[in-house]
Amino acid sequence: MKKPLHKHIGHHAKRVGGHFTKYLYERDTILATLWVFIFIFGLGLIPLNLYVLNPLKQSLKDFDFTDMVYSKLGTNALVGIDNRIVIVNIGNADRAGIAGLIEKTASYDPKIIGLDVTFDGPRDPAADSLLSEVVGNTPNLVLANQIFYPDKKTKVVENGFFGSVSHKQGFVNMVSKDQQSVRLFLPFETVEEKKYKSFAVALAEAYDSAAVRKLEKRHKEFETINYTRRLSRQGDDAVDPDSKVKVKDHDQYLTVEPDVLMSDGIEGNLLKGKIVLLGYVNRSPDDILDKKFTPMNKRYAGKSVPDMNGIVVHANIISMILDKNYVKKVPSWANLLIAVIVCWLFMSFFIRYYLENHIWFHLVAKIIQVASAVLFAYLGIYLYDKYRLKVDMKMSLLVIIMAVDVIYFYEAWAVWMHKKFHYHTVFKPHHH
Repeated sequence: MKKPLHKHIGHHAKRVGGHFTKYLYERDTILATLWVFIFIFGLGLIPLNLYVLNPLKQSLKDFDFTDMVYSKLGTNALVGIDNRIVIVNIGNADRAGIAGLIEKTASYDPKIIGLDVTFDGPRDPAADSLLSEVVGNTPNLVLANQIFYPDKKTKVVENGFFGSVSHKQGFVNMVSKDQQSVRLFLPFETVEEKKYKSFAVALAEAYDSAAVRKLEKRHKEFETINYTRRLSRQGDDAVDPDSKVKVKDHDQYLTVEPDVLMSDGIEGNLLKGKIVLLGYVNRSPDDILDKKFTPMNKRYAGKSVPDMNGIVVHANIISMILDKNYVKKVPSWANLLIAVIVCWLFMSFFIRYYLENHIWFHLVAKIIQVASAVLFAYLGIYLYDKYRLKVDMKMSLLVIIMAVDVIYFYEAWAVWMHKKFHYHTVFKPHHH
């Protein structure tokens, strides 16, 4: 009599499960699992400095599977324009020109203005005097400052040339090294027992203080930036001839060119009650001035050209804070626990094949390693794309790769212990 379908499926599921659990509670499986982590920890302590591997090391160091969510899946294409934020391009304006842009922006009654420019010293006295007066007369202007770290214990706040006359400031430090993507931002920094706000946080607080209180309650030293919007690059889209403001069809932040603003070429209420960001914007992919690498880069691996202006990075951070749309990261201890469980299960599976089907062991092990890499990458991308939940599966993949080689080391040790001290082991001398 033929078995019912559910019993047929159940039989095969039980059989597959048996491959993973037959040796699961053997002492050898548990100790071999421990050996994997001892090997990983030991290798991590070896001070290797292989110059020839430096380019590969740097490339892998800046690689993150979740970048594909922003770069290739096109999730952000479904996100609309953030009408709370308007970006004003300052272009190549000098200090007198910037003063004029601030004054003109302020005349449209925005909620808050942010100027993403740092001023390092005196220039033309007339222009400096004009900009100083404008900064002092604009109470809703957030000026950019910077925090420097001369050494591991020292933090220095540099307020810039006009810092003494400004009403509000926020530090514009980007959390990244040269040639690496900006994935994190530092919301707050404490210097000499005084708490400083980042540029994005200072602007978001003026617009929605409750949203910033929510950010503070997260108690995160660093936050992962959840990028949702970008500006089109030159050549990506046709210019909209009917719009004086939104220069490109696919812009996800409203942008205003300096000549349009100064000639009153915008609607009267466009900036009213908004967050207005004054900063440098260039759309040419060949112009990398004030551009950062981000996960939205079309080349998520082996990047060569930075893709996003700093002012747009700040805009994305502000959008995230206002929307309370944060990335949820699985804690390190949970990632380690997942890796331990994965290692334990797969070690049991590998030991079963090693002992009972040794002729197929290497083929099965390699197939499992490749399949695991694909599965873990897909799982990480899926969870991040659907739930903005970041699970670091690199350790889980590493333990599967290490498990195969560790079995050989463990077998030699276990057999030696068996001969010397009658150590009970599933491994026997010359079992294959």
